[in-house]
Amino acid sequence: MTEVELKAHVDDRDMLIKNLDSWAEYQGSVIRDDNYWGLTDRKIRSIRVRRESSDGKPLRTLLTYKRKELREQNKTVIEVNDEKECEISDPIVIETFLQDAGFSVVLKKHKEVMDWTFPVESGNGIPDGLGVTFELCAVPPLGDFLEIEILSPTDEPDLIARLREKIEIYLEKTGIPKEKIEPRYYSELLKNNG
Repeated sequence: MTEVELKAHVDDRDMLIKNLDSWAEYQGSVIRDDNYWGLTDRKIRSIRVRRESSDGKPLRTLLTYKRKELREQNKTVIEVNDEKECEISDPIVIETFLQDAGFSVVLKKHKEVMDWTFPVESGNGIPDGLGVTFELCAVPPLGDFLEIEILSPTDEPDLIARLREKIEIYLEKTGIPKEKIEPRYYSELLKNNG
């Protein structure tokens, strides 16, 4: 799967929640604590170990590797990511391996997330059965963001372009202006903040 995603700064969290509640389906909330493991002496993409919890109870742990790319079209920057992810039963096993292989935690990120979903209208080259996810994320110390994501079954450029257009329409529907789109990755924002 290929993630097609954008994120935007949120100025009025309560107004956004009210807006999304009026037309999208609320899915619940989750806390995501991410440790990004990397090799400091070489240029290598990091590996993420994500622990998810809700109401203080652990839900699952995910191991993720992403090939990330930023694409800009009509002054709108979106992420197009080739994401490889699996659930792991014991994070200590993989973290011990990563330490022994010379990796260390290069970045930590905490996100408090509220999720909504909405079906994507098919046609005009967009296949049936796709959905869009809206995540309202509190990311200390950066503030609130809205992430809008559609998982594409392929990375075919025409489909990615159509999904990008859909995401722009959904952003407009949330009431957040395009000027609030954040083109940088969280990792860049967090490193620059610290």
